[in-house]
Amino acid sequence: MLRFFYILYLLIKYFFFLSLGKYKLKKINKPKLLRSFFEEASGSFIKFGQLLSMRVEMISNDYSFELLNLLDNLKPFSYKLVEKIFIEELGATPNKIFKTFESEPFASASFGQVHGAKLKDGTVVVVKVLRPGVESKAKIDFLVVDFLAFIADLFFKIEALPWKEFAKEFKQWTKQEFDYRIEASNGERLYNNNVKNSSIVIPKIYHHLTTKKILVEEYMEGLHLSRVLKRLRDGRLDEKKLKKLGIDLKKVPRILVSELLKQFFIDGFFHADPHPGNIILLQNGKIGLIDFGIVGGKDPMPNIDHFMKWAKATGDMNFEDAAFHAANYAGEDIKVMIRSALPATVDQKDIDEFTHLLADNYVQTAKHIITDNLENLKTLKRDYMTVFLQVIKAGNKYNGKVPKEFVILSRGLAVLGLMAKLMDSDFRITEELKSFFQTYPEVELLKNYVPPAIKRINREVAIERLTNWLSSLFEVDPQLYHLVQKYLRKYNIVET
Repeated sequence: MLRFFYILYLLIKYFFFLSLGKYKLKKINKPKLLRSFFEEASGSFIKFGQLLSMRVEMISNDYSFELLNLLDNLKPFSYKLVEKIFIEELGATPNKIFKTFESEPFASASFGQVHGAKLKDGTVVVVKVLRPGVESKAKIDFLVVDFLAFIADLFFKIEALPWKEFAKEFKQWTKQEFDYRIEASNGERLYNNNVKNSSIVIPKIYHHLTTKKILVEEYMEGLHLSRVLKRLRDGRLDEKKLKKLGIDLKKVPRILVSELLKQFFIDGFFHADPHPGNIILLQNGKIGLIDFGIVGGKDPMPNIDHFMKWAKATGDMNFEDAAFHAANYAGEDIKVMIRSALPATVDQKDIDEFTHLLADNYVQTAKHIITDNLENLKTLKRDYMTVFLQVIKAGNKYNGKVPKEFVILSRGLAVLGLMAKLMDSDFRITEELKSFFQTYPEVELLKNYVPPAIKRINREVAIERLTNWLSSLFEVDPQLYHLVQKYLRKYNIVET
């Protein structure tokens, strides 16, 4: 209960600071103020802020940049508690399990702390230990987050998705952080997929010592990207010093984007939390990835062919093709609705004609968004992936629904695009997309792809949904409404 009153105190405190700024009684940097609130609240709020930093379709770049630098430093809990957890989980104290075990952690965060250790054979490992009582504190945090999301939906609505849905997503991801076995399973799959990778290193997981509250994994010697970016800003590091350490900073975002695309399109399972704190720059030029609580690829990836062609068209700056394929991979529900509402005697070509009708309209919408952002793209005030996420959002009026895995990948690419600006001003994510498909042609990637079977739903239900969609479309886009009505009139399935 003390946790609840503490968070309430912080909310009042930071609302007071915000009020001072609003009435110009004190100069306030809102992104920094929000970051400070998350850091002082600590606990689940750190994770909330880190997840929010990746939601570039919800917040501006200024907020994303600031929240990417969230510090998760908390006073470590005692070694006696560490021993107690080990006895409960593994039946012995650390000094009996490991050859050596550092009683003082080298990192201590809201959810756990990290100790250095050596296995009996001398292998250096890191040991993550879950912070006692973290789950009970998180329950209070979840209640506060739900309340804040409710208030935000009333007064600070955004087009991307309701804050309530973001809060739900945050809780789902965070609950997985309370069981290290989930992270270990994800890490093992990524390790197996990348064991021979010449660019990316995934730490080996030692499952025989991993439990719900303890995670043991390979140690990687290097610099966390979060610390590198911070030291670049304050002048303690520069490109020359990094090159002496064997690190070429300009290559980092290119490697990360290429590997994320490879994990998605080839492996079908990818690291979905490319936060600077989860990226380690190694001296051999490789990049280490850690923290596997948030991954993509667990759910089926429908219409992967259209999404791949969208990504390629985006890299080629072919906006018309990109919009067409976006309409196809996001418009599965509406295609099923139309197909089911029309008589079964209607030829597939006629149904494709309807898809093209929507796609052509969508192309014009996409062109308008991109044209409005051209200057910002040239001056790097906006990132290409951020703009394309805006284009994807514009598909809402078509009753479009972007599959979850595609959204997760797009967010990851957008975050990498933001970080890349701090490492290389010449970085263009569209160039990296183009380069990827030159290395891995989509024809080869799709050679074994089998399109999903054509589906239908109950015709009466389909006609009802179609009627409801037309009613909303009349309000949102009358011109498109009349185009759709003209197409449907010949089948006499809805009232005109």
